[in-house]
Amino acid sequence: MEESRKYFERALVEVDALPPISKVFHKIMELTSEGEAARAELIHCVSLDQGIASKVFQTINSAYFGIRQEISSLEVAVGLLGDKEIRDIAVICTSSGLLRSNIRGYGIPADQFWFHSVAAAVAGRLIAARLLPDMQEAAFAAGLLHDIGKLVMDRLIEEPEQEVFKELAEEISPGYHSTEMDLYGFDHCTIGFFLARKWNFSEELTAAIAFHHYPDFDVAHGKFIRVVCAADLMAHLAESDELEPGQVASLKEEGKIPIELSHVEVEEIFHNLIEEIDESRSYLRI
Repeated sequence: MEESRKYFERALVEVDALPPISKVFHKIMELTSEGEAARAELIHCVSLDQGIASKVFQTINSAYFGIRQEISSLEVAVGLLGDKEIRDIAVICTSSGLLRSNIRGYGIPADQFWFHSVAAAVAGRLIAARLLPDMQEAAFAAGLLHDIGKLVMDRLIEEPEQEVFKELAEEISPGYHSTEMDLYGFDHCTIGFFLARKWNFSEELTAAIAFHHYPDFDVAHGKFIRVVCAADLMAHLAESDELEPGQVASLKEEGKIPIELSHVEVEEIFHNLIEEIDESRSYLRI
């Protein structure tokens, strides 16, 4: 118990040491409606962040879109890309500095951690489109940020434990949280909760981060949490690009895909996920 308390105190010091997330992220998360007023706000918001605006122009003027004349108007760029793509670029730009990190204690390189985060974001939106259509953008953000607690937990993992976590990385559904509980008395979900509170995330986003490995807990926003839990697993599956025969049905029977969709529907979402990831590699540099 005393050892666990010391680890927890160290973790909270690391939570305090992490810089605040961009204010632009919070503003972008507010702009989820489709009206012209929201688009005008979106354009204004993007214009205030040079990094996001540069990425928008880089994207629209890339070979992927094949536009011959260079686009230099942000309003035109937003109109051509669409609100969803602009939101994706903005949210990802404001998060990439945080999430494109090596988490050496887990044996996960930066590109792999970033890929998993983006894949979970896309999967979250695809699942929410069928189950919680009004929360698609929130599911995208929750998928992107669900593992932020690992950024702190990584700093607690010492060399003797690193091999244990590296072995877990080979599993389809790595049980990082269980091993963290055994070693430290708390997990990355708990630390993610404190980070989410520090950064003033919404209630549903905070809940998804705190409980994405505990979909059976009777807490507020349970359905949303289960969407993010399923998105996390699908992101792990996406690392292999294809499903094994009967794999989804088996995972559903084990309770690892805790959403009210048939295995056929889940397989459809998986194939859509792979397609969207392939497209995202081209213009979001995943």
